[in-house]
Amino acid sequence: MHFFTSITTCYVPKARVLAYTLKRCNPDAVMHLVVADNLPEDFDIDKEDFDYVWYAEDFIKTDNNKKWFFEHSVVELCTAVKGAAALHILKETGTDKIVYLDPDIGVFDDLTPLSTMLDTNSVLLTPHQTEPATTRQNVVNDEICSLMHGIYNFGFFAVKNDENGLRFLNWWNDRLMEFCYDDIPHGLFTDQKWGDIAPALFDFVKIIHDPEYNVATWNLSHRKLTGDEQNGWKVNGRPLRFYHFSGFDSGDHRIMLALFAKEGDPVWNLSLMYEKMMFDMGQEELGKVTYKYAFYENGEKITNKERQVFRERLDVYNYFDNPFGNECYLWMKANVTERKKTEVSDIVKLCIKRLLYKFLYKISLFEVRKRLKAKYKSIVMQIDEIEKIL
Repeated sequence: MHFFTSITTCYVPKARVLAYTLKRCNPDAVMHLVVADNLPEDFDIDKEDFDYVWYAEDFIKTDNNKKWFFEHSVVELCTAVKGAAALHILKETGTDKIVYLDPDIGVFDDLTPLSTMLDTNSVLLTPHQTEPATTRQNVVNDEICSLMHGIYNFGFFAVKNDENGLRFLNWWNDRLMEFCYDDIPHGLFTDQKWGDIAPALFDFVKIIHDPEYNVATWNLSHRKLTGDEQNGWKVNGRPLRFYHFSGFDSGDHRIMLALFAKEGDPVWNLSLMYEKMMFDMGQEELGKVTYKYAFYENGEKITNKERQVFRERLDVYNYFDNPFGNECYLWMKANVTERKKTEVSDIVKLCIKRLLYKFLYKISLFEVRKRLKAKYKSIVMQIDEIEKIL
């Protein structure tokens, strides 16, 4: 069976751990590496556990690829290419089944059951949770978080190369090419929120409820890990197929882990084992390498606000054919960066006025008090408007 992951250079160590653990438990697995970046100069596929390397620039087809790549942050980019990458690999290899795994996943047992599921289903998904939360804290940490970020975790999906599987992939890819952003207030969270409506649109989607798949901190409240490296790992008494070590770089993984287990528990030992493997695979050298689309051609960093302005302002989007160029850089600095500095300065001044008018209002009487109240309300409205922009 064919597997793939999607990365930029900073994720290479994690992807190496993924490929190594996958092939250790599944020797016949074919592993594809999808890259939206330049790989390290010393990267040699003959010395890696990857069988294929595909560069996003080679299969992403838009009217203007520079604009498309400029629009996306690193996480948005790695997720936006997933649908197109799956379609590309299916076309180029002719394989009948493909599985996606996030680079921060470790595989700890045979994944043949996924192939068996795909014999009778065209798409496989795993929910973040498969059992109801039993405490208020877990409702907040798990269920409400899933409502914000997506019911299904798209760190895993599997698709069969048949009519229905291609229907799903083409639909999903169309959405990702245009709407793959971290924009929770507008109902989007990269590639993942689209999955919420997939089972409603496609009746051939199978939801995997088995606890041994995609174990992570978001479902540890109902999944108990046992075992060790020598004797193997189990979850709820069943073989642990794969664990999702999400949030390692930010430190969130350890914070959430501490809510469900004590140091020394099997899940902590598994986490420490993974961390060592990750550093053995080059985390210290590569873990903080910035992807190449993070900068303008002059070397200056592109901010997320500048990416947002570029994709939302049609006049700006249509004017700059090469948003990485110096002309776009100068426009962004004059109209986005400097404007934000001015607005921050303005809001400080308004806050000082607000405090002054509030004090004067309290010590004044009659008509003077009414006028001060009106001015106070006006200032509050101005502050609100500036905060919306920021």
